Amino acid sequence: MKKTLLIGNFGAGNIGDELILSSALENYPNSIVMTNDGESSSQFVEKKIETVPFFPTGIRSAIRFLFSSSYRKKLFNLRNQIDQVIFPGGGLFAIRFRACFLWWLVFLWTQKTLKDARISFEHQGIDQKLGWGSRILTRYVLSRVGNISVRDEASQIAVKQLIGKNVQNQGDRVSRFLSSHFPQRNFQKENLILINSLSEWSFSHIQKKLIEKQIFHSNNEIEYIFIAFQKSDTQHVPEDFPGKVAFPQTQTQLFNLFQKASFVIGERFHSILLGEFFCGAERTFTLRKPYSEKVWSFMKHKNIESL
Repeated sequence: MKKTLLIGNFGAGNIGDELILSSALENYPNSIVMTNDGESSSQFVEKKIETVPFFPTGIRSAIRFLFSSSYRKKLFNLRNQIDQVIFPGGGLFAIRFRACFLWWLVFLWTQKTLKDARISFEHQGIDQKLGWGSRILTRYVLSRVGNISVRDEASQIAVKQLIGKNVQNQGDRVSRFLSSHFPQRNFQKENLILINSLSEWSFSHIQKKLIEKQIFHSNNEIEYIFIAFQKSDTQHVPEDFPGKVAFPQTQTQLFNLFQKASFVIGERFHSILLGEFFCGAERTFTLRKPYSEKVWSFMKHKNIESL
């Protein structure tokens, strides 16, 4: 029996992407995962998974491809193993030209290497305000894929604008994954506030806002944890931050923190998504104005306020 190849931004140290992988593996258990780091991906999803390295998309990987027969063999052996390729979600064609360019390259490699395999894009987040270069690359890919679904209405409109095609809005893959794993949502809460940021922030500003919103009677009652969704997030923790810093290595560690939290103040998309699911929209805030269309769209859909 041939297998499914799952391709996404896996193994790059981003928790949101690993959550997408974990969800996709439930839908496609008989899969090979294309990942930058098979060990870390397997550790996070808490499953033993079969992995393969990424197609070459840069100078170092191109050199490796030229001089490493084992690397080439792993990629070309996929021809005999794969009958469908799934890009299972995330904002691949969003925000920056570099991202669109890299995923265009990955798509070209996939198309040329696995000529007989069906290629599908599922639960995708597509920006409407892409630059002209990004629009050309994204249009090229989407117009050559048989099956496309998106995760929100804004992405649905973006695809319509790009290729003139109405595609299905299946919602966010991680949201569906959470709903199936935590159907009751009866969590034991603590006086815990989770904070996430991908840029500079001020703890004193957050304290001031919490007092204004009368979230707790006394600041002494509150436990703070800064939760990094990528290791680089930790470099933005201010020196006067009184709480702990966490970078979960497994999805169980991640979910345990959100189950205990009473409030979430986030910046990255999946920190806000998890906050809304585990704490509710009224107890979830964005740290500042949205950094991307996907965050803005989610805030609008769930009525989430900016702190």
